[in-house]
Amino acid sequence: MGIFGWLPQRGPKPATPDEVPAQTLAIYASQPALSTIIVTLIGVEAEQIDEIIDVTARRFGTKHKIVYLTDSLDFMRFRDRNAIFEYLPSVLEQKLHAAEISWNAYLAKRWRLLMSKWQPVHVISYGQNIDAFLAAAPAMTARTNR
Repeated sequence: MGIFGWLPQRGPKPATPDEVPAQTLAIYASQPALSTIIVTLIGVEAEQIDEIIDVTARRFGTKHKIVYLTDSLDFMRFRDRNAIFEYLPSVLEQKLHAAEISWNAYLAKRWRLLMSKWQPVHVISYGQNIDAFLAAAPAMTARTNR
């Protein structure tokens, strides 16, 4: 007898029709989904980010899920507070890599994806407005050979 023939014999004995427990219906309470707010922090000074996170969390955190959209590479400010965040490359990063990517197309598509992903009920902007940030994104520039 192989291992597969032996295992079923070692388990509990099947219930007889007299021992079958009555079926019960279990209903579990679920929590309603929280609506989402996106807080953009585009071009905000690093020292102000902590205060903005604290203020928005106090104001909206109990009734809404807050997603911070930042162009800052200091992700620890968000991680230390267990805050949800998304990143968009800063204007400086865009200028440094303007020859490799069409930023206006990339950022427009990324914004649409973020809106679809989070489906926010509100977008609150600190620093530069998201529409102005997207409009200012450079198109791909031609490479110059040196």
